[in-house]
Amino acid sequence: MRFRAVFGYGLLALASATGQEALSSRPVTALRIEGGSVDDRHFAEAALGLRVGQRVDAAGFQQALAAVRLVDRYRTVEGSLGGDGAILLRLEPLAPVDSWRWEGDPLPGDLQKVLLTDLRKGQRLGPRRLASLERSAELRLRGAGYRQADVKAIVEAGGRQLRLVLSLGAPRLIREVRIEGDPAPYTRETLLKTAGITPGRTHWTPVVQREAQRRLRQRLVKDRRLEGSIRLTPAEGEGGGLILEVRPGPKVTLKAKGLDLLGSLWGRPRLSEFVPLARAERYSPSLLDEGDGRIMAYFRDQGYPEVKVSHVREITEGTADRPEAVTIAYLVEPGPRRTLGVVRFEGNRELADDELQKAVDLPKRFFLLPPHAKAEAMRAMEDRLTAHYLQRGFHDVRVRRRVEGGKDGAVDVRFTIREGQQRFLDALVLELPPDPSFPREQLAQGLLLALADRPVRIPGTPRYRSDRRHLQGIEGILDLTPEGARLSFKPSLPLVRNDLALVVSGLRQRLSSAGAANPQVKLAFEDEAQPVVRIQVPPQPFDQTRRLVVQGSDRTRAEAVLREAALAPGQPLDPAKLDEGQVHLGGLGAFQRVDLLTLKDLPGQEKEPWQRGDLALRLQERNPWVFTEGFGYDKTQGYHFGLNAQRLNVGGMGRTLDFGLRAGDQTLDSPFLRRAFPTGDIKRSVDSYSIGYTDPWFLPGALDTLLAPRTRFRMEGAYIEEAQAAFFARRRRFTPNLEWKLSAVQAVQLGYRFERVEVAANTDSSGMPLIADQDLFLLARTPARSIISAPYLQVVVDRRDRPYDPTQGTFFLGRVELANQLFGTSTNSSFVKLDLRHQWNWPLGFHAENGVIMASARLGLARPTAQSAKDLPLSERFFGGGSFTVRGVEPDMLGDIQREDSLGNKLAQPIPLGGQALVVLNLEYRFPLFGQSVWGEVFVDSGQVYRSLTPEAGVPSRFPALRTTLGIGLILKLGLPLKLEYAADWKRIVGRPRSQDERDSQLKSLLISAGFQF
Repeated sequence: MRFRAVFGYGLLALASATGQEALSSRPVTALRIEGGSVDDRHFAEAALGLRVGQRVDAAGFQQALAAVRLVDRYRTVEGSLGGDGAILLRLEPLAPVDSWRWEGDPLPGDLQKVLLTDLRKGQRLGPRRLASLERSAELRLRGAGYRQADVKAIVEAGGRQLRLVLSLGAPRLIREVRIEGDPAPYTRETLLKTAGITPGRTHWTPVVQREAQRRLRQRLVKDRRLEGSIRLTPAEGEGGGLILEVRPGPKVTLKAKGLDLLGSLWGRPRLSEFVPLARAERYSPSLLDEGDGRIMAYFRDQGYPEVKVSHVREITEGTADRPEAVTIAYLVEPGPRRTLGVVRFEGNRELADDELQKAVDLPKRFFLLPPHAKAEAMRAMEDRLTAHYLQRGFHDVRVRRRVEGGKDGAVDVRFTIREGQQRFLDALVLELPPDPSFPREQLAQGLLLALADRPVRIPGTPRYRSDRRHLQGIEGILDLTPEGARLSFKPSLPLVRNDLALVVSGLRQRLSSAGAANPQVKLAFEDEAQPVVRIQVPPQPFDQTRRLVVQGSDRTRAEAVLREAALAPGQPLDPAKLDEGQVHLGGLGAFQRVDLLTLKDLPGQEKEPWQRGDLALRLQERNPWVFTEGFGYDKTQGYHFGLNAQRLNVGGMGRTLDFGLRAGDQTLDSPFLRRAFPTGDIKRSVDSYSIGYTDPWFLPGALDTLLAPRTRFRMEGAYIEEAQAAFFARRRRFTPNLEWKLSAVQAVQLGYRFERVEVAANTDSSGMPLIADQDLFLLARTPARSIISAPYLQVVVDRRDRPYDPTQGTFFLGRVELANQLFGTSTNSSFVKLDLRHQWNWPLGFHAENGVIMASARLGLARPTAQSAKDLPLSERFFGGGSFTVRGVEPDMLGDIQREDSLGNKLAQPIPLGGQALVVLNLEYRFPLFGQSVWGEVFVDSGQVYRSLTPEAGVPSRFPALRTTLGIGLILKLGLPLKLEYAADWKRIVGRPRSQDERDSQLKSLLISAGFQF
């Protein structure tokens, strides 16, 4: 009987324990959120982090509710977890704030606009944001001298009104200033005025202290008292006293012997820049020695290895105890400027001298001259030689250099090499845990970094070739094994520790992408008889995104924020994806600050049981309006003033509205500006009024399967007035387009251009018509009005380091446009057009220190596609000459020129007719003249505009020879680039005969351009 009772009690206890466990953890069967807007519910769902099917207990559910409250946009958050696993979440959101007022002590006038710069209408002021506003206001007030300031923020009317209660307390005033030291020749009034201190009125703050010391130091520097000292400290006690200790010191004159006085024009630092007396906050004798070292280092880096520098401090007025004036003279003995001579090698047994010589060869100066014997060049050769040995498996190599005198004053370099043992590698073996969550294939691919930066797979085989020059002929065979993977090399691969470090780093990155918090990879070398490296990946947990708490998104929709962040619960916690999400959010243009951190990093959450996958996105929205202005000038288009207004984050989705105004001479009609920025004898101007709309992610989910996951949509409407040498046109244009970013350097654009064009004759600079309108239409075979309706496709590949001032890389643009009557083009204007452009840039020297070579080519082709269209409309033809084409020809004057009207009368100004084809070839060399601010250039341009692609009666040649011009230029890089260029026809330079067209269209004055072109 007793046994039965005990057995019964045991079953009852077991059943109770099982039931309690079932109640404490259950799968989520449904999730319903009530209250608030769609954005409120989406943000709450992201913070909750619970999905249907996920198991949750009571503690986990309460933690999820706490995360929702951290979103800080709800008055109340209530939730329940039913016994069947159904979750009900009730939200009462805060209303956006409409107004706020100050109460208590009056707010200081100088702080009214800077005290709460982050407070804006429309914000949801939850308890955490209110606490942040209070802390921010109190810090600014205490920094302004109110040490006892206290601010209380209270929301009313459901969050629509904010009441700020201010208690300032007694300010910390500077009541008395005591001058110590030997301030002469400065008076007390002068010192206080310079410091900006008024006793009894100025508050004592760290900012005031720093500003006062800075101003006083600047006054000493201005008066050449470079050895003077300033010390500003509060007096003991709370009386508000201040001690100003001033020791002006003597007047200092800096002199140098051996430094070229005009050296600063060539980019050499001035003596005051070498000797940091003026920039230092306080004087120290060691600054003079620092000047010696800086001058010596500069000259050695310029190829003067034997430079000697010394300085002498001499008292010129006063006594040794009280000097009134001193002279600090630097003596610089540069010695001869050396060039690199013969390079010799000692101790090399495995590698030949010729191979090592190729490894250390440096670029020639101006293609012919040997480089200067700079310290930087010496280090570069030593580093190249060491790297060359390391790449070939000599991981114990030691290289030392010795400088010797050579012939004709050159510097010979002798490298002493201790090679050590060369080691090879037969295979890399990767061992993985049996856990299927490890990305086996991705980790196996990481082994290939030992062979190549971008491995080249042999089709149909597991073999890979290397893209590294020194590993040509070596193949890697990658096999997946039950334990992991094996990469074998045929023949053996030189063992390079840096390459193994790349493999380990790549494996850690892949493990981190899978969610490993602390990726662990172990490396083991086998014995010498079997050159194999074994890489072990021990078992380790993978973290996932659990939830995302978004704070500070008031105007921006939850759809846009969560879409750009792309941090849905359950995804691997990949640091690269986290960074990518931050970049995408910043690219919306809606936020001035984006912080992604864990919930434990939030104030007051340090001790809460949050995990690594509990993330917080703290956002600070920016002002939605941005205004910019600019100015530009080019002889081909005249001057213009630009004004742009952007409305960012339209609809809270990161969309943008652009309002643009480009006012040129057609709009301003200013005789003064026309004279200041001439365009020659012909009036030239481009004026436009435009409005544009951009959607950074158009129809998400609908177009994601096309060329790229994200489609950018833009449309623009513009009214343009364009005055060129050949015509005056009014354009009314509408252009929508879709753009796909295939990679960081590749973009494809598919668009449509609808344009109504009205063409008339242009005028000269005095306003007189160049030709009658009817004569222009007759001679140029162009309609007065055209309707262009043309879809187009454009491809851009930009590999340049800087688009506006490239030093290396290439650029390609290809565009094809089809204006056919099928799309609505008028019958007199149908055409198909192709425009191809390519640019190459090559740097000379280290970081382009010797200049940049640029080559470019452009080919443009267009043909009418209807019988009723005898020729292209003037507004669609190719024109050449002037900036960016053939610079030795007047703007737009390349190709056929019309000199007579329909009655045979000579025109006052020749009119270019443009053409159906354009060829332009450019080659230029840009080089620094004076530092990096003033550059020179020499260039050769060759090109031609061809009137027609089909034979025409009376035309002797459809394809005349290219026209070639040679020129020079000056480039001023002073924030706004200014270019002055001049070029002449090569026939004119060598005295060859030229045609009348070539003489009439030659460049008549300097080409001047400023600013960036639209």
